[in-house]
Amino acid sequence: MILNLTEHSREPMHRQMSRQLRSRILGGSVSVGAEVQPRSLARQHRMSVVSVRRALDHLAADGLLETQPEGHFLVAEVKASQRRELAHDRLMESLDDGEISAKELTLARDIQCRLLPPPRLDADGWTVVARNEPARFVAGDFYDILRHGDGTVDLVVADVAGKGIGPSLIMASFKAILPFLTTARPVVEVLQELNRRLCHELGRREFIALALARFTPKSGRLEIANAGLPDPYVLRCNAAGARQPEAVVVPGERLPLGLRSRVGYSSVSLTLQPGDRFLLLTDGLPEATRDDGEPFGYDRLEEHLGKSWSTPPHRDAEAWLDAMLDALRNQTAILIDDDWTTMVLERRR
Repeated sequence: MILNLTEHSREPMHRQMSRQLRSRILGGSVSVGAEVQPRSLARQHRMSVVSVRRALDHLAADGLLETQPEGHFLVAEVKASQRRELAHDRLMESLDDGEISAKELTLARDIQCRLLPPPRLDADGWTVVARNEPARFVAGDFYDILRHGDGTVDLVVADVAGKGIGPSLIMASFKAILPFLTTARPVVEVLQELNRRLCHELGRREFIALALARFTPKSGRLEIANAGLPDPYVLRCNAAGARQPEAVVVPGERLPLGLRSRVGYSSVSLTLQPGDRFLLLTDGLPEATRDDGEPFGYDRLEEHLGKSWSTPPHRDAEAWLDAMLDALRNQTAILIDDDWTTMVLERRR
């Protein structure tokens, strides 16, 4: 195994070796179970065996290598979620001194997570589960769950244009006004008022794609309006008992909020039966890049949802959502290019 190591770098040789091997393992170019011999690597790269073992021990500590009694190492099997987490950690370590520190970014992410509702909410007869995975250190995507005095519940998933600190600040400001605007307003009027305000407040090339669903638990009625997000899905059994995803297409204009002052938003209504689920998502999922460089795509996503939904045993909403996302991670690149946000509502009775 030949690595591109140089003595003229400020980075020590053992760190160069550790970094390059980590990249190859995470990228899948070194097969699971492949043997890594410290003495062989030391000879190839004119390094001491102690330095090579130091590099390999770092990878073993991360779970990328398995230490063998004979003194060599084997490439470990690493889950897609773990690959992505480790790659993200190394990205944070690579920050230049002139950039925001890793500590500051971690703090920003922690604060942002506290602004979001809990990832699971169980209520009388219904459950909501949400996941928010940033492409960078903080997310421009967000979700919210707003409960009203008349018993209805608003489910919101949104995507602020761009990635990183700027969109995350817009997200925090926007989220603060949502509870005031959704109370006592019909769904379509909420989008119209949000759009009017954002047209005055956002700068050029700034906008927010958002989907809003208002759920009435007693009847199962769901009203959905969509301003620029992918179609949500209803997951339920058809007459033959097969489970198939149904895209919920909202007619009319669906321009993201903040781009044009007058947009003719509309909504569509449906009824969830006990056992049905409703899935909201941002475009980071269908537009995720596969290992071959091609986007995953909306057709593949719908097929993926169908397979996940029809796979027995029938899991609860949280287990199903996590399994669906894990399977999607296995088919896409290690580091995501855009935030992933999903929210699933299940009517239990």
